[in-house]
Amino acid sequence: MIESMRIAGVATYGANKGELNGLSTVNYFFGSNGSGKTTLSNLIGDPTHNDFRTCTINWKNQTPLQTLVYNRDFVRGALQN
Repeated sequence: MIESMRIAGVATYGANKGELNGLSTVNYFFGSNGSGKTTLSNLIGDPTHNDFRTCTINWKNQTPLQTLVYNRDFVRGALQN
């Protein structure tokens, strides 16, 4: 389970770190176009990607879980296969 996330300096997120705390077992992110939903899902899907060097994910008991992210990139990849 993800307990918190910090994100900064990527896509629509500026240099000041934004934080998501108090996350639950299941979370739903919604917002208008361009608000950063896909960026959050990409961070969850691949936190080691170079785009996210200024971002962190804190896992419960420091134990990362396997994640499956169903977003626009997932659908695009599925359609190409």
